[in-house]
Amino acid sequence: MYYEERYNMTTGEISQRISNGFTDVYTHFKEFQHSCEYRAYWDKCLDSLADRDFLICVIFCNDVFAIPPVKTFLTYFRDDFIRLTGDERARLDTFVKRGIGAFWGMVFKFVFGYTKQKSVSVSMNEYFMVKAASVYGGKPTNLTIEGI
Repeated sequence: MYYEERYNMTTGEISQRISNGFTDVYTHFKEFQHSCEYRAYWDKCLDSLADRDFLICVIFCNDVFAIPPVKTFLTYFRDDFIRLTGDERARLDTFVKRGIGAFWGMVFKFVFGYTKQKSVSVSMNEYFMVKAASVYGGKPTNLTIEGI
């Protein structure tokens, strides 16, 4: 398994672990990481990991308010996704939505070490057309994230 028990990480280490292990864990999403067609979406996901404050916000929203990381990510970067899609409602195709979900699953389960996952309704119908996403539980007690 890709997950290694280590809870004190830098944002650079998190990005590196995602880049190196994503397709080993999520083999059906190899194109999401490597295809030119999806590269801008992959890059947006990966770039978000460089921002420690954003990551802390994603973790807080997940842990305290049970807001899935996918919802926090898409909401925070909505204007970027409007530009990426060329659509004022930033409608994403099914593969992109699932790829983004797999990306955040990798972050929370295989890098951060969360042990539980639950799909919840997110009703993001005005933008993105996302109906459900996962929230994560079983957080390691000593997870810390440092800047690069």
